[in-house]
Amino acid sequence: MLELQTLRTFVDPRLVAGLALLLPSLLFIRKTVRRHLLRKFTIVPDLDGVGAPRAGGKIAGTAVICGGSFGGLFTARICADHFKRVVVIEPEAWTFTEEARSVSNFGTREVQNDNTVYNTIAHKRTRVSQYTGNHIYHIPVLRFARKMFPGFDAIARRWVSTNIYLSGYPVPAPFGPDAPEVLAGPRRDVEPLFRKLARETCPNVEFVQGLVDGFDVTEGSGNAISSVSVRLPDGSSKSLSGDLIADCAGPSALGLKLLSRLYPALANVPALREEYNPNTAFSSLEFPVAPNFLDNVRAMKIPRNDGRGLIDVDRGTDFWMYVPDPTIEHRLIGIGRIKPDRVGIIMGGWNIEPPVSLAEARRFAEQAPFVPDFVFKILDLLEPVADKCTATPIRSSTCWKIRFENAGHILPRNFVAIGDATMRVNSRFGQGVTKALMGAVTLDGVLREHSVGSKNLSRTYFVRLASRTANIWNNTKYADYGHPSVTPAAGETLQSGWFSRALTRKLLPVVSTNETAARTLFDSLHFLVPPTDMLHVTILASLVREVLWPSPSPSP
Repeated sequence: MLELQTLRTFVDPRLVAGLALLLPSLLFIRKTVRRHLLRKFTIVPDLDGVGAPRAGGKIAGTAVICGGSFGGLFTARICADHFKRVVVIEPEAWTFTEEARSVSNFGTREVQNDNTVYNTIAHKRTRVSQYTGNHIYHIPVLRFARKMFPGFDAIARRWVSTNIYLSGYPVPAPFGPDAPEVLAGPRRDVEPLFRKLARETCPNVEFVQGLVDGFDVTEGSGNAISSVSVRLPDGSSKSLSGDLIADCAGPSALGLKLLSRLYPALANVPALREEYNPNTAFSSLEFPVAPNFLDNVRAMKIPRNDGRGLIDVDRGTDFWMYVPDPTIEHRLIGIGRIKPDRVGIIMGGWNIEPPVSLAEARRFAEQAPFVPDFVFKILDLLEPVADKCTATPIRSSTCWKIRFENAGHILPRNFVAIGDATMRVNSRFGQGVTKALMGAVTLDGVLREHSVGSKNLSRTYFVRLASRTANIWNNTKYADYGHPSVTPAAGETLQSGWFSRALTRKLLPVVSTNETAARTLFDSLHFLVPPTDMLHVTILASLVREVLWPSPSPSP
């Protein structure tokens, strides 16, 4: 009894009550902060709301979409829920054909370039250089498709499992029946699918062939674009009135060019456009599946990068992929299946000439010290179909970011830009389609909060989009700066971003051994969580250990 009284003397009941209230309060604050960060840095909360009926009904007006590629199709589908009329202006005549809404069946053509002769896929999407290339689409793309196009799974059943190594370190992805599904496939198959679905499921969306060559702002419009001028195929012009104007015209940066004519003050906006040259190139090589190919690959017993069994040859798309740190190695190599009947190889890197034949691909792989023996065995299996190889070489030139968020006081209140119209990043990172989706889904959230006549609509959109895409620009740019052949942005040197590169080199060994770090990185790379999730206490503890006691470098 005396001990209990003594304890009560030293432990104030009010302190106990305060501590009891503190823990749930801290948990509430943590949850609230993370919810804010999730909304600030990702489209996940907005993605949950897409497809819902607009409060108060659709706007009795027109949304004009300039461009009909992925960005234009995503934006048109979003605007179909908000406007009674949506007009997509697309300059390429072929996209209006039935073939452009069907699974590709292109022939081949011979290319002669610098004494090299090879065959390439003779596609007709002339304005998209990577139209034939294989893509792995980030998880938000599949989530969007499932929400906006009922029955999507019945049409597209091509999911992916990966076997990726970053600078030699395995980066395990979730495996098994509970792993999130990821859409994969050549763009020449996936883009027509979205075009077909947008046309068939959105009766209020119209497609017009033409080229936007001017914006008009009339007096009394309250600093809004009132109409766009469209040059039609016969050379005549047509004016289209619009309540919302979306630049989805891709690398042409059409919106900035046309706005600069109307608003000379844009030239004085600090750091409005930033650009650099990554000096990278890569090739996508395709082969038909050789006889007994899958049985032979299965017999190789290729290990999964998490050390828990063998890769699923039938379901997997990546048999093996190596993504380098350019400060250490400048070659990127990947091999896998891109369709049930097609095998694909991707090879490239910084300051290189990419291979365009199986023989050149073998020589390219032989020059890299990190390629496992089973990759060469897979190349051997492709020898019987070497003459049926098609190659699509791509060179990444200028990458840029247009900081529209810095010009919110000048821009018309009803103008937005989507995808490459705001930012073009190195295509080796495979983020272009997701970046376009981020813009479209961000627009959906803004349209649900602001009236189309709000003076803050455009400004809110660009500020919100800038937060969500900042990591895309910074991470890809600073990673590229690791190679001496890169031309940095004005005012920067190749030393810029050194801390980011150093941190990544320390993080990769952690990811290869820490399951929490691996899953968090997977979710982060798929834009499902804010970057602050990598500050998890177990990840930080492992990172500190890695700094103090570095892991041995991975063996080739």
